[in-house]
Amino acid sequence: MDWEPGLSIWKQIEKQLLADISDGVFAPGDKMPTEMELVRRFGVNRHTVRRAMAALVDSNVVRVEQGRGAFVQEQILDYPLGSKTRFSQIVSGRHRLPDKRLVSSEVLKATATVAQFLDVKPGTRVIELFSVSEADGVPLAVATSYLPAARFDGIVEIFVETKSLTEALKRFGIDDYSRKTTRISATLPSSRVANLLKQARNRPVISTESVDVDSAGVPIEYGVTAFSSDRVQLIVE
Repeated sequence: MDWEPGLSIWKQIEKQLLADISDGVFAPGDKMPTEMELVRRFGVNRHTVRRAMAALVDSNVVRVEQGRGAFVQEQILDYPLGSKTRFSQIVSGRHRLPDKRLVSSEVLKATATVAQFLDVKPGTRVIELFSVSEADGVPLAVATSYLPAARFDGIVEIFVETKSLTEALKRFGIDDYSRKTTRISATLPSSRVANLLKQARNRPVISTESVDVDSAGVPIEYGVTAFSSDRVQLIVE
């Protein structure tokens, strides 16, 4: 690489890496070259490379995950939390392609917590849906949804077909529903959730507990969702 006189070498490396990212050489979410790979590429010492990478981190272009390396920062999605929160509509409204994938499903007996939020008796049969929500192929959230089994028998197959809980609920005569409550906290993800979000376990997630009700105010879903804090910014409306 030909160096430009009068400009620090680390700054020129930063500019070149920014150009690589802008040109799509490194896409959002991609792992950046290692320190030694950059040393060999630019023919400089480690200190110079570290300064360039530190500048990219400071400008929020790159993030560093302990034990994994440096990654190009993904586009952060503003995600409003209101009475009519709908994942597909929110993502589509940001000109991104939404997708929801069912990882697993199971019929369980409601625990005391699930029963309380769904306003049913403990031990009542509920359907558990465990899914991943994506935008442009990038995982944004992992959700566990609980629905009364007696009311929504067969919803698993419909959810797989439609890839949307909103669309699946319409098959059961629920054309509209609203968010009753949302509780927000920060936590570290389990190994399973971290793997599905494609992030390190030491990166926190934004956790929400929510209850959705039908037009008569009857609970239809209790959900626990882990949002990637690097890719999603929750907005309370």
